[in-house]
Amino acid sequence: MHDNDFLKTLPEKQKEELFSTGRPSLENRKKQLLKLKTILLEHEAALIQALHSDLGKPAFESFSSEIAVLLNEIEHVCKHLAKWNRPVRSHHLKMGYVEAINRMRAPYGSVLIIGSWNYPVQLSLMPVIGAIAAGNRCVIKPSEHAPATAELLKDIINHAFPLEQLHVVTGDAQTASLLTSAPFDLIFFTGSTKTGKAVAEQAAKQLTPVILELGGKNPCIVDETGFSKTAIREIVWGKFLNAGQTCIAPDTLFVHQSVYEKALEEISASISAFYGDQPQASGDFGRICTDEHFQKIVEFIEQGTVRHGGAHDRSDRFIAPTVITDIKPGSPILEEEIFGPVLPVIPYTDLQTLLYSGRLQTDSLTGYIFTKNKNHIQLFKEHMRSPTISVNQVIHHAASPHISFGGVGRSGYGAYHGKAGFLAFSYEKTDYQTHHYLRFQGKFPPYSDTNRKALKKLRKWLL
Repeated sequence: MHDNDFLKTLPEKQKEELFSTGRPSLENRKKQLLKLKTILLEHEAALIQALHSDLGKPAFESFSSEIAVLLNEIEHVCKHLAKWNRPVRSHHLKMGYVEAINRMRAPYGSVLIIGSWNYPVQLSLMPVIGAIAAGNRCVIKPSEHAPATAELLKDIINHAFPLEQLHVVTGDAQTASLLTSAPFDLIFFTGSTKTGKAVAEQAAKQLTPVILELGGKNPCIVDETGFSKTAIREIVWGKFLNAGQTCIAPDTLFVHQSVYEKALEEISASISAFYGDQPQASGDFGRICTDEHFQKIVEFIEQGTVRHGGAHDRSDRFIAPTVITDIKPGSPILEEEIFGPVLPVIPYTDLQTLLYSGRLQTDSLTGYIFTKNKNHIQLFKEHMRSPTISVNQVIHHAASPHISFGGVGRSGYGAYHGKAGFLAFSYEKTDYQTHHYLRFQGKFPPYSDTNRKALKKLRKWLL
């Protein structure tokens, strides 16, 4: 644990180094990113072991949802960075002068990145990729709720990078509070809405910009044309990936009445096919991260009729993949983000009525619909405020470096991944020059009605 003075002065140390050496060259930034890639490859086995220790993650999920997406992101950013970073120059002819505009991207300086426990490698390092690409220095605060991963990240990152460039700080909520009050130039936070509000409030005291990646009750709809075994398998996979602890997991499933019972049967069949009749013994199903979160999910299960699963073991932090129905309106599970392996399945009879019933969180991180009906897709798109709408698929969009990832409203603000990450961690800096061959003397006091009338007629050319 670092002392308080060190935490408070850490961003200043990074900014001093950054501004004394100048903005890192493209070549230097690519070298840093490739070093990060090498670290991921060299420590793959250790990272997978740490993730299993913290969350019971199977090796396949650890590699596919944490390490592989980071490798893909680094390669994509390195390939396109020169193009994104290229200044944009333009010239505009005015009456009496030519204006020359040169716009470029500049790094904020020292960036604080606060990671989350559910994907503790990916969500700690994905923002780092965009921050480095833009030319920043970074401090990473991994979640204390994934301690094995946090300690491993600290060891491998701090060994490979100088403190002034990239540094990992471990600790609890008190450490995070000290960091958010330090003079960083930008804060990137991934986590709960409650904590996100606290981070934003603390940052506002210093006018520090913040990017918040929060959660949301991502609705998933299967209409009368969208039901199939393939569709249900996709939904079940996306819901119970990482034991349901995924911010873009289908939160609640709404199924058209005509296919409701068939969907419930197929959901049970898919769960059994994936995890067997004894999922606690399966090596392919994870665990709940904390005892507090375990208790919250168990209480959710009690708010409906269990149609599949329901078993749980506190000593192992295990909760079986569970499906519940017959949930009373106003129950907490219908209002709060579930973030666990419990799938409420609710029938509906008319899509438009469902959309305007107030039962869907319209500003969730994403919205899912399974359908062959183009009109239903359009209705859903128009109704949802979510930055991403996924049709006949779940989860996969978040792994693409071609798609920005972020929230709106209750699911946060700001976006990253790919070019969006480069833009998020930089700001536009403009050089403006004018080359005069005539000057409009009427802009200087004392003003006259004649010059004002001339300005009204020629404003596009004079200004």
